Amino acid sequence: MNRSVAIVGLGWFGLPLACDLRNLGWEVKGSKRTAEGVEEMRLWRLETYQLQLDPEINADPDDLAALLAVESLVINIPPSDYFFEPESYMQGIENLVNEALLCGVNHLIFISSTAVFPMESGQFDENSQPNEHSALYEIEQMLFKLQDIDVDIVRFGGLVGSDRHPVHSMAGKSYSQGNMPVNLVHLDDCSRAIQSLLESRSGHRLYHLVAPQHPSRSEYYQQVAQKLGINPPHFDCAETDPQRIILAQKICQELDFVYQHPDPFTMI
Repeated sequence: MNRSVAIVGLGWFGLPLACDLRNLGWEVKGSKRTAEGVEEMRLWRLETYQLQLDPEINADPDDLAALLAVESLVINIPPSDYFFEPESYMQGIENLVNEALLCGVNHLIFISSTAVFPMESGQFDENSQPNEHSALYEIEQMLFKLQDIDVDIVRFGGLVGSDRHPVHSMAGKSYSQGNMPVNLVHLDDCSRAIQSLLESRSGHRLYHLVAPQHPSRSEYYQQVAQKLGINPPHFDCAETDPQRIILAQKICQELDFVYQHPDPFTMI
């Protein structure tokens, strides 16, 4: 198999993923929205091209052809990265996918989110019904209708890394629903999961990536804040707070994947 991959979106997750794959011997390419971003990535010695979805593809034709001259494509463009209406976001992703198909890409990985599920009590696995009005879910459905190409959809929980944690932006603020469980995943586990998918492509697959332990928001963020020496957030807790838990063991059962960070308290 030609071990070549393009990552559209070399951001907080895409850049470490690119570096990890390169260290494993993959030919890696990537994209950024701005010329400044491209130059920054080239300092990392990554083959990088400028690409923006407006939602039409805004890229030099030769650069686009070079970017997509790969076996696999990872689409890592969260809706929040673009100030799109949902329809424009979906159209932008579809335009990119169509171009990838024309260029002969054989494997697509789309980074989705567990935000496709409603904020209500329940245990949600890959067989659970998402919010049908979610733009991400509609993109997932579009991708799974593609034929003659391997497609993987990966729904990330809340991302945590060694140098980035949501508690920093929460310091000293007040929040409701303190009894609601957290659904977090470490960046390293996400990178390892994508590596596994790239090395075992097979038809159409859907996986969640969320650490299997789910402490309450109040307990978790207050303890993490104390450990990091920052002003802890305050939570109002109620017995009626949603008990929303994302189940993510399917990838372990099917691909022998093991979470290196199963406990959110050890993610910092």
